[in-house]
Amino acid sequence: MRAIIFDYFGVLAHRYGECDEELMGFIRQNLVGKYKLAVLSNMSGGSEAGMLGGYVRLFDEVVLSGDIGVSKPDERAYSVAAQRLEEFISDCLMIDDSETNCAGAEQAGMSAIWFQNKAELRRELEKYGILTS
Repeated sequence: MRAIIFDYFGVLAHRYGECDEELMGFIRQNLVGKYKLAVLSNMSGGSEAGMLGGYVRLFDEVVLSGDIGVSKPDERAYSVAAQRLEEFISDCLMIDDSETNCAGAEQAGMSAIWFQNKAELRRELEKYGILTS
């Protein structure tokens, strides 16, 4: 795995658009500098900094469906995210709170983790060899 792509609402941010500070700290400590990181969100538009605040600098790319004209689970959304990261789609891992979007990522050729909670995410990342216990 060379790149990890995160959904915004439900993973990186709570339903009210506030970033999960604990998860952002986890990303900073465990993933930044080791993997290419992106956000792929079905948001219709907006500013990256408006979404992520100062956390925007943790990510190499922020891809919004409103900007690319296609949304998850359409395979083209995942393809655009991989292309922006300059990685093969098979080298990318999608983390999303929607089972449908995870299935779309897998159909496009990505690996996927269906996000349930932070403890389960850690276990899943260990299975992929991204984290060691």
